[in-house]
Amino acid sequence: MEQKRVWLKGDTHLHTTNTGGVLTPKKMIEKCKKRGLNFIFITDHNYNAVGDSSYYDGDFLIIPGEEYTGKNGHMNVWGSNCPHLSKERPTEYEQYIQVAKDAHENGCMVSVNHPFCKRFGWRFELENFPMDSVEVWNGSMDIDNITALEWWHKQLLNGSRLPLVGGSDYHRDYFITDWLANPTTYVYAKSNTEKDILFALRHGNSFVTNSPTSTKIVLSCGEFVMGDEVELSDDTEVTLNVEELKKGMRVQIFNNDEIIHEYKAEKTGNYTATVKDLKKGFVRAQVLYDYTGIMLFIYKLAIRLWQPLDSKLPIPSFAWCITNPLYLV
Repeated sequence: MEQKRVWLKGDTHLHTTNTGGVLTPKKMIEKCKKRGLNFIFITDHNYNAVGDSSYYDGDFLIIPGEEYTGKNGHMNVWGSNCPHLSKERPTEYEQYIQVAKDAHENGCMVSVNHPFCKRFGWRFELENFPMDSVEVWNGSMDIDNITALEWWHKQLLNGSRLPLVGGSDYHRDYFITDWLANPTTYVYAKSNTEKDILFALRHGNSFVTNSPTSTKIVLSCGEFVMGDEVELSDDTEVTLNVEELKKGMRVQIFNNDEIIHEYKAEKTGNYTATVKDLKKGFVRAQVLYDYTGIMLFIYKLAIRLWQPLDSKLPIPSFAWCITNPLYLV
């Protein structure tokens, strides 16, 4: 009998005192456990703080990782036996290609980070880079993340099956913020082991949401979920389940380039929708929100302080949670 999959939540992008963070690895683990996470990747800049193999603190899983960091791009390498990186920051595309090759030969996973960040974005060719996923959502939701989301959707339309992930890129909090695991990546895995977590991330059996206690969003077709492949027939139905949808937020379901279902929540609670008459390709879903009133004022103030380049740009709808696609063949 095949082992049943379960939902597990984690943070894929974390920094400790080894490379500019304020928490030691031990304190980072303690804080992540208090946040209710099941697993984390510690990804210090060009440095592996975990060691050659993943390990458990109780039932909490810590997986090795490194953020390969240079002025022209950042990428995460995840998994045991990560390549030993030079602390000298890379400058050439070929250096990133070589690290990705070494990572794959060791069974590790590679993910390009915050590719459209105006300060620390990816300056090389992106479409054909040998990555296993792309960090569409980095840290608190902003315009650069929306740009990444739009780029990723175009790749799906072009036939790519590149999964998205989210990571907090946590270094520290400011004032009243609590940015650890903001966002949180949920994976649908057979167990809380490195092997099964990486398998789920590689195959897109996952969604990204605002925090460990926030809205949950799952697309399913029978036993299949996001990242899985479903043989399309006339009676194929895909169901969306959203837990803790907040009043005023908008649910969207895409079938390829078309929004086939949209709903604005009239009250906070759970929401379910079923879609059919589908076309081959993919189905994915997201929840969006808009800043209004005092939150709009706070956003504008924060942008002027932290991201002044965005302060004169139109304010888009932001994502609260995003699924990977369910593929229809």
